[in-house]
Amino acid sequence: MPVARRQLYVFAITLGVMASYLLVALFYTLPSNALSSRHSKGARQFFNDVTPQVWAFFTKNPEGVQIGAYAFDGKHSKNLLRTPQSNPSNFFGLSRAQRAQGPEMAIIDASVTDWKSCSGTLTTCLSQAAALPAAKITNRNPVQTICGDAFMTQEYVVPWSYRNLVPYDRRVTRIAHLDVSCP
Repeated sequence: MPVARRQLYVFAITLGVMASYLLVALFYTLPSNALSSRHSKGARQFFNDVTPQVWAFFTKNPEGVQIGAYAFDGKHSKNLLRTPQSNPSNFFGLSRAQRAQGPEMAIIDASVTDWKSCSGTLTTCLSQAAALPAAKITNRNPVQTICGDAFMTQEYVVPWSYRNLVPYDRRVTRIAHLDVSCP
């Protein structure tokens, strides 16, 4: 048998096994029906553990804590994020440099040891934190977008249903004043 035909058979068998597995997994993870009860053990439990059909794996709770990076000149704040991707500065989505900011912010956020509690709006918290000395941190990321005097925040977005009840869209809970050096 030629090698190409053998490879085609192996591919077809593998594809058939994978498709069968996914169809059976989908069947057992769907809600109860006439053929499968929610209370059955065995196959349903196995497929729910091995092949869960939930979006929580791919998404983050929008009402959870958000990380922010800002510059502050004493009166005005500037968000250091280079989003949205469709901005002209990002070549209308062609540049991918702004995609590196998430990991960069996470690494900087994890290295902060001196968080200050704050329960106000962004401007209030920035004013309070600006009066404190900046902690020195080195940014060793390959794509460095956060350098110099910066403020990292942990904040919560106001839930959509309450957006008309308060004059702000985010509530800062913790803030850190940083002097970020970029070698």
